[in-house]
Amino acid sequence: MTVGPGALLRAGRESRRLAPQDIADTLNLTLRVVEDVEAENWSRLPGPAFTRGYLRAYARLLEIDPDEVMQAFDAAVGRRSGDEVAVAGAMHQGRRRGIEDLLQKHPGAVLGGAVAAVICAVLIVLLAVWPEATDESTAARQPGAVVDPIVPHPLAPESPRENVLPDTPASVLADTATIAAAPPAQVSGGTPAAMLQGVAAVAGGTSATVRRISTSGEDRLNFVFTEDCWVEIKDPQGATSYGDLGKSGSTLELVGQAPFRILLGNAPGVTLQFNGERVALSPHTRNNVGTLVLGQ
Repeated sequence: MTVGPGALLRAGRESRRLAPQDIADTLNLTLRVVEDVEAENWSRLPGPAFTRGYLRAYARLLEIDPDEVMQAFDAAVGRRSGDEVAVAGAMHQGRRRGIEDLLQKHPGAVLGGAVAAVICAVLIVLLAVWPEATDESTAARQPGAVVDPIVPHPLAPESPRENVLPDTPASVLADTATIAAAPPAQVSGGTPAAMLQGVAAVAGGTSATVRRISTSGEDRLNFVFTEDCWVEIKDPQGATSYGDLGKSGSTLELVGQAPFRILLGNAPGVTLQFNGERVALSPHTRNNVGTLVLGQ
């Protein structure tokens, strides 16, 4: 019979004669989280991305192979793939709750914003494509005319990692860790954004995603991921307007109405700009988890 990840970790802890509270204190977790991990109460833990971070940190602390624990976790929850679990967690905890709250509070604004966004998207496509198609067809009809090929511009190189925390037991949550309390950053300046709608493009081998996360505003958050990192954005009322796993090598741009309450599950693996200005994440990072507020 396959041994579950919680049983593996509990056996490792007991063999070292450690109490659950010792693990909680070392990893800066609550006792309840440690007990739920050992009991495999996955429904009481945060999304899969955070749960995997807890398991890896626990295994490294006990000098157990993290891959063995993750394989046991995958078997226990019947995980199809890492991306599917991350997306399912994000949809369940973030988007669904955020969309429901938005629809309940502002149904008219959401419907109007959706219609406006669709009209704007159609107009932009027509303006971008129509002149090029006309020019190319006209040039093709002229004798000896040569149409230059369209070459995509590569994206700017990724920014280097902003900081690296020392590899100590208290900061061993390298993938995604606990939500630690940290003083929110206050950045002045903030104007509006519009609709839950995303456009993805691939250029130069890097995936770039642009999403609107509110019905008004033009404030912009730009993320560049050098490692996988969970990103969660909440509005001032506490409703989740965005939640998803940023993959290593990708970029993300969110457009919306500031202020933004931001949670980063692996802050050292991402660089952040707010309205074109670099944001220092290290003052707001604890055990690799960044929590800050921008645009107040």
